[in-house]
Amino acid sequence: MKTTPQITATIDGAQVEFPVGTTLLNILRDMGKDVPTLCHSNRLKPVGQCRICLVEEEGAGFVPACATQVKAGARYFTDSESVQKTRYHVMEMILRTHPLRCRGCVVEGRCQLESVAVKMGFTPLENQQGTVEIDTRHPFIHIQNDLCVQCGLCVRACTEIQGQNVLGMVGRGEGLRVVAGLDQSMQAAGCVSCGQCLFECPTGALQSADVGRYDKVVSTICGYCAVGCRLRALVKDNRVVGMEPDPAGAANRGHACVKGRFGFHFTHSEQRLTMPLIRQPDGGFKETGWDAALDLVAKRFAQIGADHGADALGVVSSARCSNEENFTLQKFARVVLGTNNIDNCARVCHSPSAFALGEALGTGAGTNSFEDIERSDVLMLVGANPTEAHPVLGARIRQAVIKGCRLIVIDPRNTELARMADVHIPLRPGANIPLINALQSVLIEEKLYDADFIQSHAEGFEALKQALTPYTAEWAAQQAGVSVQIIRDVARLYAEGKAAQILWGLGITESCQGTIAAFGLINMAIMTGNLGRPGTGSSPIRGQNNVQGACDMGALPNVFSDYQSIADPEVQRRHSARWGKGLSTKIGLKMPEMLAAARHGTLKGLYLVAQDPAQSDPDTNNVVNAFENLDFLVVQDLFMTESAKLADVILPGASFLEKSGTFVNSDRRIQPLTQAVMPPGQALSDGDITNQLARWMGYDFGFDNGVGTAFDPERVMDEIAALTPNWAGVNYQRLNALGFLQWPCPDTDHPGTDIVHRDGQFLRGRARLTPTQWRARIDPCDEKYPFMLTTGRILYHYNVGSMTRRTPITRLDGAQQERLRIHPSDAERFHLSSGDRVAVSSAQGCVTVQAEVSDQTNPGVLFMAFHFPETRTNLLIGSAADDHTLCPEYKVTPVRIEKVD
Repeated sequence: MKTTPQITATIDGAQVEFPVGTTLLNILRDMGKDVPTLCHSNRLKPVGQCRICLVEEEGAGFVPACATQVKAGARYFTDSESVQKTRYHVMEMILRTHPLRCRGCVVEGRCQLESVAVKMGFTPLENQQGTVEIDTRHPFIHIQNDLCVQCGLCVRACTEIQGQNVLGMVGRGEGLRVVAGLDQSMQAAGCVSCGQCLFECPTGALQSADVGRYDKVVSTICGYCAVGCRLRALVKDNRVVGMEPDPAGAANRGHACVKGRFGFHFTHSEQRLTMPLIRQPDGGFKETGWDAALDLVAKRFAQIGADHGADALGVVSSARCSNEENFTLQKFARVVLGTNNIDNCARVCHSPSAFALGEALGTGAGTNSFEDIERSDVLMLVGANPTEAHPVLGARIRQAVIKGCRLIVIDPRNTELARMADVHIPLRPGANIPLINALQSVLIEEKLYDADFIQSHAEGFEALKQALTPYTAEWAAQQAGVSVQIIRDVARLYAEGKAAQILWGLGITESCQGTIAAFGLINMAIMTGNLGRPGTGSSPIRGQNNVQGACDMGALPNVFSDYQSIADPEVQRRHSARWGKGLSTKIGLKMPEMLAAARHGTLKGLYLVAQDPAQSDPDTNNVVNAFENLDFLVVQDLFMTESAKLADVILPGASFLEKSGTFVNSDRRIQPLTQAVMPPGQALSDGDITNQLARWMGYDFGFDNGVGTAFDPERVMDEIAALTPNWAGVNYQRLNALGFLQWPCPDTDHPGTDIVHRDGQFLRGRARLTPTQWRARIDPCDEKYPFMLTTGRILYHYNVGSMTRRTPITRLDGAQQERLRIHPSDAERFHLSSGDRVAVSSAQGCVTVQAEVSDQTNPGVLFMAFHFPETRTNLLIGSAADDHTLCPEYKVTPVRIEKVD
């Protein structure tokens, strides 16, 4: 490993050694010296604009500490009389245009200018300003230019972190001011409402319209996507009044997106469930206490098990539950109910990724860390739109591309990153396998593979070569609707990379051949030796906040935690000994199989936690039919969801801001989740509810906190570590001290694993190259259904939108309702304009929605999200599913459209 050369300088009379290239400010802060700054942020390049951090360099005069790299042998003075006097005069100049009228200011007590000036001896005054001009055109971000100190932090944050280049400064001298775009509204200028400008602003020039005064700050993990951003909840009187990124966040590095920053109001929504509800004979619901609700659930589950057997019951867990809650739920299914009918929402998103990675490499998780994005010289992004679905990660990719990383995007849509890409392949929806197979074929045909790596670390190469023979670039070009040359160019560009990385999203997995597609992308990484090194890898971008953790914890029908097979006798023995009960070895039902069993009458009872399949799952009518055919349905959630409306008992759960535990993000990062506020009314955390239900049914899990019966997630983590080999080194003491651990972490001396399979040491021994057989689609487009509909997320909402739709995010342009994105040429043929009503029909159903004419789609391709229950997009989606995992095919549905007058 390379070591950075060290040099020595003298600072305030003391000799200090440090690495070459270190700024004076960083050294001074490491020494514990308090150096004032206004224009500096650790997340941005130093510019030395405000000059408040001046220090004296012997022989050179005053220099800005933030932008000065220390010279070998130089002498610096940081607190001399001349330094203090110079800084004082600089502050006087700043206060000429920004008087210190702090009392009553909107950011009083939180203003960096106020803090620095007071420390330097200036006295705040009453805020006696009259009417001031504030730009309030953005719902959350207001601009008050008379409070601006012209530091430029907001402009640089928009450019260097988010990469939107929305903000700029116009004018001269004291008239310099912040503007958006061509002096227009922020939304019109392209603002994505991440709020980074607010976070970096040292004064009240940029104000958050929604943040009130607070008296407590709690660092926790975001409950939206799987980036796993660490956020700070700002709390007053048991209410979250604001959210902001935590600079200590390892995954987000002090950045956030619109959902994490402004999507917290749902926590205090008047629509929250606050009491257990029991369905009455007239079909309505009646509030009840916990004893009555738990007693009813326990008796009904016990009776169903006694009458029809344990496998007549099922449990569905969720990414919105913590690791400890998911572990408790799978234990409840196996120990209390006696069945392996346990699944989670990964079934409908990245189950193909987990299966393929486990089979090919030895574990069902991504290979590398987010930090490797900056280390890649080639990134291939397949079937993913992270600037909308994972905005903080998307911004990171954008910055890597700006700095020189070459980008390949394979996506039917013209996404933001597709427009930045070196090469974009806009393949037809449903053509993943032909294209991926052709890319593999070109690697082999042109001998672009790493023969030494394959020889030393892989198996199955000859079988793969033979299987790929029919899949030529020429054949695939016809299937995918792209040129032969672009296929060859992409294969060559990927193979040329010294550190090439593949990232894929739901455009790969939510397909009837999702597992095969994932195998193909893994094959490419194996063949080129792009695994086990910094900047390489083959990884899914996980969808929901803890979907990785739900699988890691064994909320699956065939494995315990850490993907340990329920059929393994030794694994069974260890679990039975720990849990004091013999366990079933029969593989349980996957979630789609549970729904089918419910329709057929063999599954009688279901415990559904923090999921809404009646809104989120495909073939919605059949989902509803399955729930209606159950003898007993228990739904545990925050709101009266579409699924909850069909329940016999509804139990009120807690949000991520109302409980403690841990989440695992997309790069295997286990992070502590800290409760910020109490749940409303009698609502409880999901762990509390399941733990109490188990006790009501005669089982004490040992998960109480020792004081009363409250659920103690730390005790659960201790059991997880005892039963989970790759988590054996994880405990709360280490997590709280380090901030995170990445599994595998096999013992308490292990630092965690940033890159799995390092240096070809694959967890399964040798990496497996898997033949990727293509089969033609059963339902291609035809005259009756000439368009191909693909679905996904939009920036402002999260899955079914039950949280974001109950926040002011809905005030943003484009966030109010569902829209059908249609290419201008198709819109013209159907005489459609943006805002027109359109009926969209498939073989499964019909919905009506507003049109949005957009060049983000290509001719013949339509796009819709699925966030709005009033639209029910998933009524259109059929029952086709992945061959290996039953993950539904959301991305490819033939439809027709008709203008509605």
